[in-house]
Amino acid sequence: MEAWQQVLGDSNILWPGTQLHELLQNTTAYTAPEVVGLLIPENESQLRQILEIANTHRTPVYPYSKGLNWGLGSKLPPAPGCALVDLSRLNRILEINTQFHYAIVEPGVTQKDLADALESRNLPLMLNVTGSAPQTSVLANMLERGSGFLEHRINDLRGIEVMLADGSMIRSGFWHLEESKREIHHFPFGLGADWRGLFSQSNLGVVTKAVVNLYPKKEMQKMIWCKLHQNQVGAFVEKIADLYQRGYIHSATHIGNNKRMKIEHQNQEAETIWTAMAMVQGSARYIGFLEEEIPAHLAAHCDSMGFLTGQEAEAQGIGPVFGCHTGKPTDYFVRAMYQSEGALLDRDDLQIDLGRYGMLCCLPILPAKAEDVEGAIQILDSIDRDFGIIPAATLNPLNDLYLESVINIYFDRTDPAAIKLAHEANAEMHRRFYADGYRFYRFDVETKKQYIQANNTHFAFVSRLKEALDPSRILSPGRYEA
Repeated sequence: MEAWQQVLGDSNILWPGTQLHELLQNTTAYTAPEVVGLLIPENESQLRQILEIANTHRTPVYPYSKGLNWGLGSKLPPAPGCALVDLSRLNRILEINTQFHYAIVEPGVTQKDLADALESRNLPLMLNVTGSAPQTSVLANMLERGSGFLEHRINDLRGIEVMLADGSMIRSGFWHLEESKREIHHFPFGLGADWRGLFSQSNLGVVTKAVVNLYPKKEMQKMIWCKLHQNQVGAFVEKIADLYQRGYIHSATHIGNNKRMKIEHQNQEAETIWTAMAMVQGSARYIGFLEEEIPAHLAAHCDSMGFLTGQEAEAQGIGPVFGCHTGKPTDYFVRAMYQSEGALLDRDDLQIDLGRYGMLCCLPILPAKAEDVEGAIQILDSIDRDFGIIPAATLNPLNDLYLESVINIYFDRTDPAAIKLAHEANAEMHRRFYADGYRFYRFDVETKKQYIQANNTHFAFVSRLKEALDPSRILSPGRYEA
């Protein structure tokens, strides 16, 4: 810590104590492992020196962008004995390319930063935003394989720059070659091995820059808005898959249950009602065609449906939901967590890690098949029946192959019994999904320990890569590894 202090200065280092303890509070209500301190580099040079000292003293570090990995552990490292490394001050937008529609950003660039930069320059581009808060990192969610309102966000990762454990730097695609007067980010694969995926959900290096896809704005956007009874959801998903095959839907589809969609303030039914939304975009003539064509496929599989303009969505109180489909980040869904509990968010800064209510996540990936969707819903109902907790769920088709699901359990963090029950329900929900053949695309820092095993050939291979790239194992030990 003293060696790091000489590099960073007193203002960029935090020793163990009350302030660091508060920073480790998390909405999952997990007990924080022991950490040796917090380090805040201001540039890549300081980050490189942090890693050099970590190697010298064999002290692991746990880098994060903003630390807002809510529901999955927030800032918590998966193993004790780490120094936290906060990359939020590496926050430059280095380039925005309109013709080839990308931005080059550092880890600390937030959704709001990039969306504001596009709007302030009046560019015909939009960001693939997530349902999380505007102050969350663009890059971190992408590397965690989260999803946005337009696309699975790992597909937005066009190129990356990575600092390895020894401080050396590598770049993907053609980015590593000598400077060219020609465009180099038009072909992300480059020549030879395409290793970008090795640094997604991994601890093999620290991503310091990324080339991020942006999306050209179309002439018109409208939001499909459907109501479904629970027994309609499976067949509805298969029809949505067909619409993706036809190229009719131009976003992720979000299908949420009452507990999730209480944000709409219209679901008073005793039975479980699901709300679905997706975006279509294109010319006015093409949207007119879709407004006739899509109901011909969907109307028989939902209770009601319609197409909303931005103004109509605003009039119905769901303007921010429409905005997410057009690249405008919002705090709407963070506040909705509290609204579903009949409360208002008690933090003006949206820092739910310090708020009253907690959140746990279960994240199975589902095949786009009615039988599999219906099986998942049966598991949700069983958790309600056995624990008295209604999971807040969205089942989100991203294409004609799979649904990325986000299932949350909310609980009162001021009530020890509620915390215990929520953790037990979440663990059992994971167990039931896995036992029934479903698999997960993300884990929180605690649950992963039950499912990532050293004798698995995949994780044995990851361990071999770790030995080659980080022999002292200083980078995030235990993160997506046994």
